[in-house]
Amino acid sequence: MIAKPPSAENIAELFEEGRRCFRKPDGLGAVRALERVIDMDPAYRHPDGDNPYFYLGKINEVESRYKDAIALYTQALAIDPSDEESLIGRGSCLSVTGHQDRAIADFKKVLAIPSRHRRAPVQHLLYAIAENYRQKHDYASALHWGKQALDKEPNNFRHQELVKDMQARLMIKDE
Repeated sequence: MIAKPPSAENIAELFEEGRRCFRKPDGLGAVRALERVIDMDPAYRHPDGDNPYFYLGKINEVESRYKDAIALYTQALAIDPSDEESLIGRGSCLSVTGHQDRAIADFKKVLAIPSRHRRAPVQHLLYAIAENYRQKHDYASALHWGKQALDKEPNNFRHQELVKDMQARLMIKDE
């Protein structure tokens, strides 16, 4: 007897179960359901745009398995190259693992998403870019992006401290 392929309803229900488990949080249940979705259809994309690779990437990121998270976010981006949450997740993991240039590229891709479609606050993206330049010891670029973050959110202590630190490293007096 030939097995019947899963119906669209079954795969969508399984995906929803994975998301429900993800939000509980029940990581094992989420992984089990989402991996079954991938087994059924590796290119599955929910009508709202979500895909299982993002959620599996997030689970791995939270569990500090950054290399696996990066690979899963990359698979999510193969399905949707402008998936904001996967770009941010991968960029964050790349930052933590010392791949600043790639992290900066991901954060800049998110920044390029038109503001009416982007959910991430612009000042957070600007700060993430600045912080990655600081980690690279490219203090002039860190100052440039840090000032932009500070312009968007002048009372943010982290932005103020980054700008102050970069000015000190570059021996620039407060402006």
